Amino acid sequence: MLQFWRILHGGIRNFLRNAWLSTAATAVMTVTLIIVIVSFISSLALTATIKGVTDKIDVSIFLNNNTTPDQVAAFEAALKSSGNVASLMYVSPDQAVANYKNQNKDKPSLIQALDTAGNVLPSSIEVKAIDPKHLDAIEAVVSQQANQSLLDPTAPPSYTGGRKETIDRIVHFANFFKTAGLAASIVFVVISTLIIFNTIRMAIFTRRDEIEIMKLVGATKWFIRGPFIFEAALYGIIAAIVAVTFSYLVLLSSAPKVASYIDFGSTISFFQSYPFVILGGELLLGIIIGAVSSILAMSRYLKL
Repeated sequence: MLQFWRILHGGIRNFLRNAWLSTAATAVMTVTLIIVIVSFISSLALTATIKGVTDKIDVSIFLNNNTTPDQVAAFEAALKSSGNVASLMYVSPDQAVANYKNQNKDKPSLIQALDTAGNVLPSSIEVKAIDPKHLDAIEAVVSQQANQSLLDPTAPPSYTGGRKETIDRIVHFANFFKTAGLAASIVFVVISTLIIFNTIRMAIFTRRDEIEIMKLVGATKWFIRGPFIFEAALYGIIAAIVAVTFSYLVLLSSAPKVASYIDFGSTISFFQSYPFVILGGELLLGIIIGAVSSILAMSRYLKL
């Protein structure tokens, strides 16, 4: 136990002895861990946002008003068999008119135009997909030749055109930011590793006479290497505490300002429920980066 405390003391002494290098290494490690946690926050928030948007999107398949109830039932059965249908609902022409008037109750000119036209709206089947990002199976059923006579030729299904493009843009945007966050995290992990590697290399050269004396008096390899590993781990520990504190402050203060654009509700709930898990993960990552960098530097420059 005494030897262990001496190793810790040696690591802290090395950290303070090379104050400028230690500060630089810790700062880069802090930036790295902030980027990692921001990427994690962005991934959670974007995933929740996509789910919130896609859950509100229904596929509307418009029918001609000559379609019989038996044909509608057979068509619904075929849609359910596609495997991507969570639920579906038949909307009659009268119900479509009622829905339209309710949605536009503050726009009397639109309601008047509908009344003038004779309340002509097609019936439809409203489909909620299990995965709105992949509507190929539903589209394949609708596109079957046997079902073409059921469709209203003047109103294409809503999985085409603007709605499909909106879904695709949202998914593409989210995937881009997730990939960019992962790439930035990897780049900064590599940069942190290189900087800590060189910091430990400098520490080894600075203490080379001291190391030679320790070898002559019979110090074990672990006793010589231990302070360097702990010094590098200390960069990660300090950086993790700063990164998590900074991320929590920014998340809790900025989330309400962008809540109208991105769904941060579930993300904030997760961070509030598992603060020690978040801190533990960041500490573990920081310690691993520091320890690996130190071990790599010692394997090359510390010959025992």
